[in-house]
Amino acid sequence: MNKSRPVATETVKSLNYTKNILRTIPNNDKMEVVTQTNAVKSPTDSLKATTLVYTVEEIAQMLSISLRSAYNLCNSTTEFRVLRVGGSIRIPKDSFDAWLRAA
Repeated sequence: MNKSRPVATETVKSLNYTKNILRTIPNNDKMEVVTQTNAVKSPTDSLKATTLVYTVEEIAQMLSISLRSAYNLCNSTTEFRVLRVGGSIRIPKDSFDAWLRAA
């Protein structure tokens, strides 16, 4: 530590320092809220609004059947489209909903 260096401290002159600064700014009683309403939304912003496929679990819940029965249905049907992505099975909503309405 260098002892020859002067100490650069200053005592606080007012406890309401911030309030006094704000009072000196004209028209500080209104704050403008800036939002990005015109921003382009990402497809992942709202998953419920943009989900285009069902999972096998969702199919099982909608049809009130077991998960195993839902997998068997997806593996054996040609009535609606079934997408296999890696180890996952996805069912396009438009195809499944059309099949369900017709049934």
